[in-house]
Amino acid sequence: MRRHTGIVKRSLWIVLLPLFLFAACGNGGGSDEENSHQLDDNSSFTIPESIYMPKRGTTFSIVLDGALPKQFTGDVVDLDAFETSAETVAALHTQGKKVFAYVSVGSWEAYREDKDRFPGEVVGKNYPGWEGEKFLDIRAIDKLAPLVQKRFDMIARKGFDGIEPDNIDIYTEDADGNDGTGFHITLADAAKYAKFLIIEAHKRNLSIGQKNAPELTEAYGDLFDWAILEDPFYEKYASVFKPYAGHDKAVFALSYLDNTPAEKFLNDYCRQAATLGYTAILKERDLTAVETTCPKR
Repeated sequence: MRRHTGIVKRSLWIVLLPLFLFAACGNGGGSDEENSHQLDDNSSFTIPESIYMPKRGTTFSIVLDGALPKQFTGDVVDLDAFETSAETVAALHTQGKKVFAYVSVGSWEAYREDKDRFPGEVVGKNYPGWEGEKFLDIRAIDKLAPLVQKRFDMIARKGFDGIEPDNIDIYTEDADGNDGTGFHITLADAAKYAKFLIIEAHKRNLSIGQKNAPELTEAYGDLFDWAILEDPFYEKYASVFKPYAGHDKAVFALSYLDNTPAEKFLNDYCRQAATLGYTAILKERDLTAVETTCPKR
């Protein structure tokens, strides 16, 4: 999981957003005609009606480290795509849960089983703070596509219901001109890559969420099926995702204890989440099974 890289960079990209993107039409519901969306290069696609799209207020749990609990509190459970077996997914389904697969789409990870399949030219600089990770050149969709498709195929075979695509917001590493990724990635590059990810997920009957990247919301918030945000109240960008809740799509707002004490979460962030129609949870940054949820109102 990655926390968004900062309000200063975000503000810059919000200013630049109209130069790169224009808003998609429709609301993700209704007829096939209404579900066919124009994208930034004038191509279009139809969102399959059979995919699982969590509605506003859907409860949520996420565990990416340590043992899984015997019982999850959330209607949706978010687990690591590689480390979770098909048997675990099936068992959660028997409990009435939907299961999302966490997978990084913007970084190379030295501990993944497919690490040697990535061409050297698409692997960039070290990802600060995350040992064994490097940025990917998301501009090179032709080279990344076979690898992403294999990962999405694996996720579909295991029976997951959706995909949490991490690190679609690595363009913020280059927003200050320092070329943090090694590839001078722009918001426009991220938008094109996001379109590719959405189409590939939907081809496999998988829903896909927007992970952070608030600058993409205007153009792609209607095409992603839900959203997951890290520290949105602490970093003060939560309101950007209001259109999701307005279209009855779930927004999962994840706060971290290193930034937010439990009292602040329960007394302030839960109130904000209720007003916006989001589902809020509080976790340690290592994302073990321990979590704090908002009281029912």
